[in-house]
Amino acid sequence: MPKNQLKQARAIIANRAAEIIMEEGITDYHFAKKKAAKYLGEESSDALPSNDEIDGALKEYQKIYQPETDPQILGNIKKEAMRVMELFKAFNPHLAGQLMEGLVPKYPTLQINLYTDNMKEIEYLLLNSNIEFDLKDASISEKRTKKKSLRKIPIITIDGSWFPVELKILNEDDYKLTKNNLMSTRGKSLEDLKNFEI
Repeated sequence: MPKNQLKQARAIIANRAAEIIMEEGITDYHFAKKKAAKYLGEESSDALPSNDEIDGALKEYQKIYQPETDPQILGNIKKEAMRVMELFKAFNPHLAGQLMEGLVPKYPTLQINLYTDNMKEIEYLLLNSNIEFDLKDASISEKRTKKKSLRKIPIITIDGSWFPVELKILNEDDYKLTKNNLMSTRGKSLEDLKNFEI
């Protein structure tokens, strides 16, 4: 596929993926890209946009379809994030995802990264706090050497006051490696969030 066509295909897929994320509440960029590409009949993996391209498309989507977000919703997001992060403060919690950027999909999910080498401690905290949770594994892409690789990480989902909360459980070493782009962003810490206007 010629370079111009490829660039155009990536932009179209990014826009469709942004729509899927905002309208369906999907938090997994890779899944949204694949779904958008399939919907548009695009077979080439070269046409899949980067996460940065998706972020750009999300901002454009918000400008067009959500020029103003209800301040009460943003206040609820911040309140809920601070409440959950306070509960898990021993695990260096960081708010991540679209809500941190002020992007509010139709079905929001609060995404918080936790850092620990002992997953059981988080499970004990949940059990001792009588919080019901679901546990699943997700794959993340990382680049620790010249090659990219996939790694499975646990994700715990709990019910929040207003919307679901996803707790992504990362290793303590990942906290340091986020500076070297293991993940797109580490997110906002509890202290950052206190002074942060979503």
